Amino acid sequence: MMSRIWNLVLLIFLLQCFSLNAWGQEAEKKETTELESMTVIGETVAPEAVEVSSRFYLPESVEAVQTLTREDIEAIQPRDVTDLIEYSLGMNMWKQGARIHTFSFSRGDAVSVILNGVYLTSNEARRMISDIPVEMIDSIKFVRDASVITIGPLMSFGTAEEGSPNQGFIIIETRKKGPDTKYGTQIRASYASYDTFKASAVTGHSWQDDRFTFSAGYQRTHSQGRDDWNNGYTGDTLLFNGGFNNDVLLANFSLYYNTAAREIQRHESIYTGELNENVWEYDPIDTLLMSINLTRPWNEHHTTSLTYGWNRTECTGYRYTIDDKSATGNYAKDRSSEWNLTHSIATDRNTFKIGTQMVSWFQFIERAPSPREEEIYGAYITDAYKIKEWWFIDGALRVDKKKIVHGGDTYLSNGTQVKLSDGEWTDEAFVASLGNAWQINPIWKLTARYSFNVTPTPDVLTTVDDAELPDEQRHRYEVGVAADFNKVIQVSATPFYYNIKNAKVSADTISTDSNGDPILDPVSGDPTDITVYDSQDRELYGFELSIKGRFYKDILGYELGWTHFVDTEEDGNNGTENPENKFSGRLNWHYGDWRSDLTILHVGPYSSYGYTVGDFTTVNLSVSRTIFNGVKVTLFGKNITDDEYATNNKGYPTFAQWGCLRDVGATYGIEVSYSF
Repeated sequence: MMSRIWNLVLLIFLLQCFSLNAWGQEAEKKETTELESMTVIGETVAPEAVEVSSRFYLPESVEAVQTLTREDIEAIQPRDVTDLIEYSLGMNMWKQGARIHTFSFSRGDAVSVILNGVYLTSNEARRMISDIPVEMIDSIKFVRDASVITIGPLMSFGTAEEGSPNQGFIIIETRKKGPDTKYGTQIRASYASYDTFKASAVTGHSWQDDRFTFSAGYQRTHSQGRDDWNNGYTGDTLLFNGGFNNDVLLANFSLYYNTAAREIQRHESIYTGELNENVWEYDPIDTLLMSINLTRPWNEHHTTSLTYGWNRTECTGYRYTIDDKSATGNYAKDRSSEWNLTHSIATDRNTFKIGTQMVSWFQFIERAPSPREEEIYGAYITDAYKIKEWWFIDGALRVDKKKIVHGGDTYLSNGTQVKLSDGEWTDEAFVASLGNAWQINPIWKLTARYSFNVTPTPDVLTTVDDAELPDEQRHRYEVGVAADFNKVIQVSATPFYYNIKNAKVSADTISTDSNGDPILDPVSGDPTDITVYDSQDRELYGFELSIKGRFYKDILGYELGWTHFVDTEEDGNNGTENPENKFSGRLNWHYGDWRSDLTILHVGPYSSYGYTVGDFTTVNLSVSRTIFNGVKVTLFGKNITDDEYATNNKGYPTFAQWGCLRDVGATYGIEVSYSF
């Protein structure tokens, strides 16, 4: 399969090389900048939407990007953010439940989430991402390229097993302005299956030629949930964004607050098909996130940016049975903060950037004897150079170092002494990347990227036979082919290949030391287990293909996507938890005051702890019409094929009490919005 992928890319490249020389000479004579305004396949927003001084600015060689705008989200009518992730290229979702109720992956590994410029640690993102109201999102961008190093750290928090945590990024921006109406205000209300009710209002204003901006929003969400499934939800969300800009300073702030009560859906036994009697509930889950960004343009070339972000999620969890709901609440808390300082030097042909980032993490797990706290410090440099109007190159380097402040992994010292990795510093992790982008002619664009990163093995790992495990190494190769034939056919393909050496994996757990004595927790003194680690090699490869366009006087539009992914472990077996093939399609039309969107998603079957999940097809449909004076009515149906699919098996098959979570099936609803 890999040879066929690369042969296809090479063939496309060779076929187009014949036109490169003549077109390139003509472009050099004209020395025109016309190409810079061309739309890049996979993007639905203007390139100038992200300033080059921003840490979210992507070089020309990054092709694996998909952006959904506010208009796209309203047309798709997702139930929550996980619907958008599941639909996007290269991404995969687990819907698991318990304390962390969603998981997201890009190309077989963890993906990081950025909300309003704030880096969310893995546990925070998984705990709160479903609570972000889609009605309050302005855009969501999926960056599947793992070599973009300015956004987040190179190491994971709270685990010794994971290597590089950022196989990609989900960048979410909440609404910063209201509709383009006289008062810039919109109110919405919807009602759907299972007594699901949503009501929201957002308003945005600017003064003095947009020098001052301010927006605010509120949403109330309530769902009774399906009978006996224990999947009800109630939440309130507040949102504030503001900004000030002039020739000397650009300042922006954001505040997001959500308070919710969430029932955790009952698992279905993989043996009997019955819902398990054990259920969970979180009441409340409170999330507060704030960010401040200051940008100082010193002159036309030099710009300095400083960002501070802070996030806290607190919750109280209850474990009980469906017949006996008396339970004592258990408190949990996640907290993180980050600082980002960057300076960029931009000229007509070159953009150089140097930056530093510090992310701190605090976690107190339900019923844990003590909290955990870690810090990551990083520094990076990037440079992007335009050799010709049609040829771009870029390179980057980043180094990170982590400190385990308190309550890290428990390990065995000398085979007998149980210790915590308090106050330990890890070795440095680093990544280097190179990128190239060629606009071969007005139709074809070819990109290539390579990155190499090293994640150190923690000194405190307990290993098989007390072996010293080598550092993890990842080689990532990616090619992008984009063709903008006309407005009817636009194609983008991104084949990739990742070679991972010495990935850390859990090999076993032990409860006694080398003397045969029980292992005791060093804080509580209770008997405990310790994870024993080993290493193995992995190969990940595949591609993402997108074809889209508009025709018939722009009335009709379509978008087709295909994600192919293979995870091969050291023993030659295919890995689990990710489908090999995923297909998506979207057809939309608008005429006058009418608009309709049809989306289709097919996820192939895959193995999850020995149990087959996936293998489902969902169809969503929405039809809307603007009636009069800013009033719009939308009818929508979700999963109208009524496929109660599962995305993972929460535990090994021998533990039938775990089982899987299933989708609720078909839901229908109506929404009314008024913009004024």
